[in-house]
Amino acid sequence: MARRSALTPREHARKEQVLTQHQPARVAQTADALVLKDGDHFLLCGQSGDVPLRPGHGLGLYWRDCRFLSGYELALEGEAPIALSSTAARGYETLHDLASPEIADARGRRAIAKNAIAIRRQRLFQDGSLYELNWVRNFGKVTARFAIELRWRSAFDDIFVLRGLVPRPRGALRQPRVRRPDAVVLRADGIDRARRRTAITFAPRPSALHRDRARFRLTLAPGEETDIAVAITPSVATHGPRRIDPRRVRHARMREVFERSRRNWLAGFTRVRSSNELFDAVVERSFGDLRLLETELDGHRFFAAGVPWFATLFGRDAAIVGLQLLPYQCEIARDTLLLLARYQADRVDEFRNAEPGKILHELRVGELARAGEIPQSPAYYGTVDATLLFVILLAEYVRWSGDVALARGLAPNLDAAIRWATGVADHDGDGYLDYVGAYRGGLVNQGWKDSGDAIVNADGGLVRPPVATCEVQSYAYRAFGDAAWLYAILGRAQDAVGLRTRARRLRAAFERDFWSERLGCYVLALQRGGRPALVASSNAGQVLWGGIASHAHARRVARRLMETDLFTGWGVRTLSSKAKAYNPIGYHIGSVWPHDNALIVGGLRAYGRDQEALRIAGALFDAAAGFRDYRLPELFCGYERDPGGEPPVRYPVACSPQAWSAGALPDVVARLLGLRADATARTLRVDPVLPPWLDWIELEGMRVGGARIDLRVERGRAGVVRTRTRTRRQGLRVEVARQAGR
Repeated sequence: MARRSALTPREHARKEQVLTQHQPARVAQTADALVLKDGDHFLLCGQSGDVPLRPGHGLGLYWRDCRFLSGYELALEGEAPIALSSTAARGYETLHDLASPEIADARGRRAIAKNAIAIRRQRLFQDGSLYELNWVRNFGKVTARFAIELRWRSAFDDIFVLRGLVPRPRGALRQPRVRRPDAVVLRADGIDRARRRTAITFAPRPSALHRDRARFRLTLAPGEETDIAVAITPSVATHGPRRIDPRRVRHARMREVFERSRRNWLAGFTRVRSSNELFDAVVERSFGDLRLLETELDGHRFFAAGVPWFATLFGRDAAIVGLQLLPYQCEIARDTLLLLARYQADRVDEFRNAEPGKILHELRVGELARAGEIPQSPAYYGTVDATLLFVILLAEYVRWSGDVALARGLAPNLDAAIRWATGVADHDGDGYLDYVGAYRGGLVNQGWKDSGDAIVNADGGLVRPPVATCEVQSYAYRAFGDAAWLYAILGRAQDAVGLRTRARRLRAAFERDFWSERLGCYVLALQRGGRPALVASSNAGQVLWGGIASHAHARRVARRLMETDLFTGWGVRTLSSKAKAYNPIGYHIGSVWPHDNALIVGGLRAYGRDQEALRIAGALFDAAAGFRDYRLPELFCGYERDPGGEPPVRYPVACSPQAWSAGALPDVVARLLGLRADATARTLRVDPVLPPWLDWIELEGMRVGGARIDLRVERGRAGVVRTRTRTRRQGLRVEVARQAGR
């Protein structure tokens, strides 16, 4: 029988803080790592291509929630080569250029000159194996005799062990076995009775092969070159790993294949072009990261939440990314809906926090999950908002695609979600959706800010459950309206009327109970006994996205968000710097999250707060331009923007790439253009504003139902914004809300 944790909510909060505030002491800065990913396999390595042999970092080769390789280093005569350059910009390949340091022989005489030996490391995934080609050339003037050594290690750590959330399980780590002159197998037997193996195969055969290293003795005349090929294959099976030929993959040919596949993938999306080449590059990076994160499960595609910690299906994340991308591509949103519906809970399971109708929080397939040692086994339901986002995504998907048949097919799932949201989700009977957070082994906080110290009172202490966060009530308001719209088009008028009535009542109560004159915005949450958590936070901005706020309060929230304790110049902080719990390097208590800010932009535009929306949009664009390869990470530190031009401060262990961060700027584009589709009525509404750093922007091949449309928004004389459209297929009416100066 699976073990059950007996931790109290406060103990869980402390454990979650290990993952958030104190994470830098446990793992290396994964935000700086180069990432290579293909399907469920991914590699994080340093700039030289190494994965450090020392423990206490998050780099390595991962598959199925397990790190199959936790150390892998290359040395030249025992010395680390000099890292010259590296890139993983395309996502399907990493390249590392290295050079020899100056190396002396036993008598202290120079044996190899600095930069005389060049090494290029090329890596890619193919059919579940990581292929590495080490190209070595002697650029020196004399013959060089030297050894290249590859060293490795693996503890086969489960992802939850690496995150510091659970102790190492009781499985057996076996001694590596040298199987042939050219192969070694690293081994572990898990408590789930699975045999995990990492096979490392070489070509040519090493001069010496041991359990933890391979040594290649090379002699290269001036100008001579050679190569060392390696294949690294993880496996989970009852039998040994299959034999892999390291030279079966031709890197140059596969690069062409992958590049063609990348172009074909991008061709399926609405094309974005603008007057600003840097902005175009940032948006291209966004779509490139999303391609990297695309994953398949049960025959359906979705975007894994983020590398390395959350490279799996998350209900909240997948739904939000689906919403972000609807103006660009609908098919993955459809797959995501089907996948989330498949794992929708149909019974009560306290250990997994499942309740009938709930959409899952996350899905896991690692050793601890398979053994039932954690609630994520495989699906865990500790989320208060994923079910609401599922409903919202279903409605928005139908508006963009016109696919009423899917809504009809998922009507039982929609019904179950609404029953949960209007009944079970209110644990104390006050009319608000809340979470209790006292589940053994589960999350204490279950909104999008789900770290243990995220939801706080004015005195800095933790709130007491049940907890009803402000943005969740706004999600519910929007979900009830969206479900009513779906019921209406499905011919269920009475159900639609009932939900609209419920939404109106929720709005009236929310305005009464969540507004704070003292803060000038909505409180972060209500807790036990209806007591408010009186702190200003970005959650108040997400309230606008859901649409529950009155226009008068929305104006005040917009102004409040732009005050310096919340707006950093790079975006809106998760928590006001005036709050006692504020920490700019806290996971949810002062950092800046790109997806959070994109949702806020959408909310501001919905209430006509265009200037505030434009400021945040510009801040996000500037932040993206300051990161390597223009990649927006999961989050970054909430320090005030440096007027001297310094980039944002990295959060050391942020997921990067991360799906809803990759979707943030495409979402901002759609919100600035004011795109609102209704394919069932064959209409597209456009209400554009342009930031000062764009003179024009074009969306080419955008699909609304069966129609395709090209859209151009440009700034004319006197700053007047003009819209031009060309519909490729007839039957779509485009309504331009206004042509205004900006």
